This record gives sequence, C-alpha cells and structure tokens, in this order.
Amino acid sequence: MTPFHLEIITQEKKILDEMVESVYVTTIDGDITVLANHTPYVSVLKPSEIIIRKNDTEEILAGTGGVIEVGPGKVTILADSVVREKEIDEEKAREAKERAEKLMEGDLSDRELAETSAMLQKALLHLEITKKRRRRL
Repeated sequence: MTPFHLEIITQEKKILDEMVESVYVTTIDGDITVLANHTPYVSVLKPSEIIIRKNDTEEILAGTGGVIEVGPGKVTILADSVVREKEIDEEKAREAKERAEKLMEGDLSDRELAETSAMLQKALLHLEITKKRRRRL
C-alpha cells in the first residue's frame, strides 16, 4: 500500500507524526478507513478506537473525540485526548467508570454532568479496548 503522512495532536503534545498505510476512525458520518489518495474530507470524530496500519502491523489508540482533516498526502487528527492501547490501565479505567457512575447518581449542574459523562465515556472506551485486546491474545 502507498503510505501517507499521519499526525495526531492533542492539546498536550504530538502523539504521532509518521508515514502510515491506513487509519480507521469513527466520525459523526460513520466509520471510515483512510488510505492514500483519499478524497479531501473534514469531520468530527466520535469517541472510539483509532486503528493505524503500517508495515504489516496494527496500532490501536483510544481517542475521545476531535476533528479529522484529510488532505493530499496528509491526514491530521486534532484529538481531545488519545491513549495508546498498551498504555491503558484496565483497573484505573474500571475505577473511573465506577466513580463516574456514582457521581451521576447525585444532583449535578449541567457542567458537572457533561464532565462526568465524558469521564464515563472515556472509561467505557478504555474498558472496551482492553476487552478486545484480551480476545486477540
């Protein structure tokens, strides 16, 4: 496959800056796989796994949303947050899920509800990715 340049950037740091053969993401338009020479495209990313393929290997990341821009020879993902699959701590994700669920039982302001919902969504994504990793092993 023909490689293209992929950059994944969060507010904190550049997560990835390399040549890849494909990237799979979930956008508000649905799931897409970007290959070299993809039609120019811009969309909002939904919280989901990001699957990157290069040199017959696959890397999985957990992305909590953001924006993808596909241009000639380059794809840029501006992400809210991204964690590599191997860096996900399943126990911490489980604790975060339980903490968020407990907080949601209380009387929350709109802002607190939004923050707690995001915390829960991130924890659930991390747990889903670790569950898939166990099945692959």
